Amino acid sequence: MRKLFLIGCCVLLPAISLAQKGNSDEETIKKLDADWSAAASSKDVDKTVSYYADDAAMFPNQAPIARGKAQIKEIWTHLLRLPGLELSFGPDKIEVAKSKDIAYEIGTYKMKFNDAQGNATTEIGKFVVVWKKQADKQWKAVADIFNADK
Repeated sequence: MRKLFLIGCCVLLPAISLAQKGNSDEETIKKLDADWSAAASSKDVDKTVSYYADDAAMFPNQAPIARGKAQIKEIWTHLLRLPGLELSFGPDKIEVAKSKDIAYEIGTYKMKFNDAQGNATTEIGKFVVVWKKQADKQWKAVADIFNADK
């Protein structure tokens, strides 16, 4: 049931839930994440890397830390060139700090690709991304860690 507030004499306006009003950063990050997943799914390396801050770090499974966009781009270039690649990911939880300048998300991914012998394989995994609001007020990923469940 929608709540209505009486404004002035006779004008009724829908109530704005504090949860909805306070969720704008969470919704922004959710949208960014969906767009980021779509960019990776379409194998657009530059668009995929554009979601990272310049000084971001990526912590890929069984590989050294990639620091900065150039090294992160190398990782994504390799991933997106895997034969038979199908990749999707999304958040299960997004938490924005009270300061509204940093957030984290926890989620899962699914990646299908052909192994070294050409056999189709599926990897299911999880990730954590830390987002930071930049000076221009845009959210960018500053830390990205992911690994397979098995």
